[in-house]
Amino acid sequence: MKREVPYILMIIMIILRWGFEWIGPVEALTLADGMKVRTCISWAMTFMGLGAFGLGALNFTRVHWNNIRRRREHWIYSAWTIFVAWSYGIYGIIKSNQDPLFDSIYQVVSRTLDATMFSLLAFFIASAAYRAFRVRNVEASLMMAVAFIVMLANIPFGQLVWSSESWLGGFTGIRSWVLQLPTAATRRAIGIGAYFGAIANTWRVVLGIERRHLTQ
Repeated sequence: MKREVPYILMIIMIILRWGFEWIGPVEALTLADGMKVRTCISWAMTFMGLGAFGLGALNFTRVHWNNIRRRREHWIYSAWTIFVAWSYGIYGIIKSNQDPLFDSIYQVVSRTLDATMFSLLAFFIASAAYRAFRVRNVEASLMMAVAFIVMLANIPFGQLVWSSESWLGGFTGIRSWVLQLPTAATRRAIGIGAYFGAIANTWRVVLGIERRHLTQ
């Protein structure tokens, strides 16, 4: 039964999902109180997501608490992480996310840290790309040049060097063109391939070819 029950539930949910997407009468099914069955299932998925989030929070706390209890290296960072995460979360639950202090903490602290991490990652990515490609051919040179231009367009220094109000819109204009045309086409091609891969994997699971998730 450990294998059969998950497999049966999976088949039922797949059939329901396909029915709601492709069959009009199924999508229009309603309960006695007038609420659509699809809406009820959506709410159920929302609560399941909240349950998964709660389990993740408990596991997050357990891992860091073990670091504190066993006095592992850098355990003080685990203590600070638990304090900040739970205090900020509890404050948001009590005061709601519209509270000025709650929003200011996010704007001042979180966004500043995000910008710092982005800056560090940009240099690491540029360094790794140089070591990987070594600019040995025309394709690698073009890739490095485009990456450098896009990186400059995302930082204030790029605006100082080539303003967006100048010819071609500066680095910002070139970045927009790169993201809207070549990059968008590439991402769509990759996305289509990923979708076909997901569909193929779904059929493998439905037909019982893929059973590794049932052996745990």
